[in-house]
This record gives sequence, C-alpha cells and structure tokens, in this order.
Amino acid sequence: MILDAEAPASRGTIMLRRIRLATTTLALAAGTLAPAAPPAAADDPPQCLQDAVCLYENPDFTGAVTVLRLDRLPSQCASLPQTVQSGVNNTPYFVSLYDAPACSGSSRVALLPAHSAKPAFTAPMHAYL
Repeated sequence: MILDAEAPASRGTIMLRRIRLATTTLALAAGTLAPAAPPAAADDPPQCLQDAVCLYENPDFTGAVTVLRLDRLPSQCASLPQTVQSGVNNTPYFVSLYDAPACSGSSRVALLPAHSAKPAFTAPMHAYL
C-alpha cells in the first residue's frame, strides 16, 4: 500500500483554514487601525471648571490654586489671596492680572484671553480685574 504524503485536503479542512486566515487578518487589521489615545503633553494645563479662572502659585500650573468663579466680567480690582505665576481662563472674558495689589501703577500686566492658559507670567501677580 502506498501512502501519499500530500493527499488532497478535505473541503472542511480548506474551509477551516480560510476562516482562520480571515480571522487572523481581521484581528491584525483591527489592531493596526484602532485609534490610540494621544499622549498627554507634560505642559498641558490641568482641568479648570467652566466659567472659572484657575490661578496657580507657581509656574507650570503647580502649587496652591486659587479658583475665581466669574459668571460676569469683574468691574473692579480685587486682590488675590496669594501671588500667582500661571493660570487657566475658562471663561468668555479677558482677565487682566497685575503685579501691584491695587491694579494700578504697575508696569507688569498679564493678560489671560478667554479660554486660554499661560504656564508662566512675567512676574508674580497680586490682583485681577
């Protein structure tokens, strides 16, 4: 009796191979096409509440935080409880920060446009308007 080492495969075997090949191909394609979350940048500002300004004691959004809830544009100068050196503005208003407690006589002013963030002001700020 002669045994043929390359005997033709049965239809069931061929179909099973095709299914395995298709499954493997789909799995590989899904793995390469799946969207990956972008890595967070080291200097991304932290979350700040809607209609709030978050001011940080130190540059790069570090240190103690002062949160100002602004449902409208401030109409007069207000002192901050501590000096701040970075901030996130999550309001529809421009916020001006001053290095003088009375918002006057200052040569250094930091502007935080609406919906913006600054990792470092030019000087420690004491008040806002």
